Amino acid sequence: MKKVLVIDDFAVWQTFLKNLLEINGHTVEVAKDGLDGINRFFTFLPDVVIVDYVMPKLNGVHFTRFVRSFSVFKNVGILMLTGAEETINPFWAKRSGANAFLKKTLPQSDIEREILNFVEKPFSMEWSRELYKLHIEPYGELVDILEESLKESTVVREILQLTSLAYDESLVMKKLYELFSELFEFKNLYIGTICYSEMRLYGFSSGDETRLANSEIILRTLKEAGLNTRFELVETNYTSNRQEIDSHVIELVFKDENLIGFILVEKPKIIEMVHHILTLANYPLTNLLQLLNQYHLLKTLKDVDKQTGTYTLPIIISKILNAIDFAKRNEMPLTFLRIKIKGIRNSSAHYSNQLETLFKLLADTLKTLSPDMVGRINTSEFISVLLGKEKEHVEELLESISRLSQEFSSLGLELLISVSEWNGETVGQILSE
Repeated sequence: MKKVLVIDDFAVWQTFLKNLLEINGHTVEVAKDGLDGINRFFTFLPDVVIVDYVMPKLNGVHFTRFVRSFSVFKNVGILMLTGAEETINPFWAKRSGANAFLKKTLPQSDIEREILNFVEKPFSMEWSRELYKLHIEPYGELVDILEESLKESTVVREILQLTSLAYDESLVMKKLYELFSELFEFKNLYIGTICYSEMRLYGFSSGDETRLANSEIILRTLKEAGLNTRFELVETNYTSNRQEIDSHVIELVFKDENLIGFILVEKPKIIEMVHHILTLANYPLTNLLQLLNQYHLLKTLKDVDKQTGTYTLPIIISKILNAIDFAKRNEMPLTFLRIKIKGIRNSSAHYSNQLETLFKLLADTLKTLSPDMVGRINTSEFISVLLGKEKEHVEELLESISRLSQEFSSLGLELLISVSEWNGETVGQILSE
């Protein structure tokens, strides 16, 4: 059963929705307008919100945009109710953050069915250290919430501004160190960027650089934190022989299921503050580190992923563009086979060796049909470009992949396989489907 917050300025709708949801086993709280809704949201911490569009003080779109500005609430379901004459601009409807819209003028039976079906969807208030802090020390007044939102937007803006320096990774890392030095106190800071199976490591110290923990200690610490992939350290900006590390906080940075970097803060003065700031910074750090990795691949002209022998993203993009051009000019079929490994983020660190072996086997299997046209989109996703072949020509390859999927399944992983013939899509559409 779900915790549901109902926000509506009409008492009749408040009562109707509360009774409907409670009869069906849900826990309900009611707010009389948008401002009241915000304050109740941060104390009640609901799984689902049903909010009216037009209300005094703060309308439904503004409420929803504000809630969605906190990444910790991304999985909360929001259903927005609209009246007969109320229309929402398509631009703001799409970007409001609401999961669905429902007209109040529908027959009552339809409204009840739609609301109950919506609440049953897998929405949830996901617990995290940031949410735990909100639960233990909830915001007392709206001014506290606005102050927190301003803090988050400031951190996000400061980090995203560094994207303009993506061509100079060392400078970006130095400026991140300077930013975090202003936000909280610590002894040492380590930043890692991870591209496929290779890591670039940066270390900064508030004192003597020789007091930084050496790279082997950092790698061991990451493994103890539960990382399940073996990384080859290809670059580091410091040298140190120190064989230990003090108390620390680690923030892992993922793009979807793919680990692309981390922040490790050694000996922070106030651990809770560091946790809080790094949680706020996770979203912009994801975008920044992803961009740095893409620049790194282009700058180093790295064409092949060492772990699997498949092409890196920039190279496979080029090959896809050439294949599309050739297929158009010669009226040839063109098929794309994509494999995504689901569950890597949560798989056990004990399986890192087996996982690396399976990656290689999967890559080798894909190469049997198209040796020179297989690429690794990211850590957990591969694509095979099959020029001159239609979908039915890959059946034998799919059988081989199906046999491999059983081995992945034994590690708690799932292979998601998609086969599509080219039908005028751009390379961006092909890679993002």
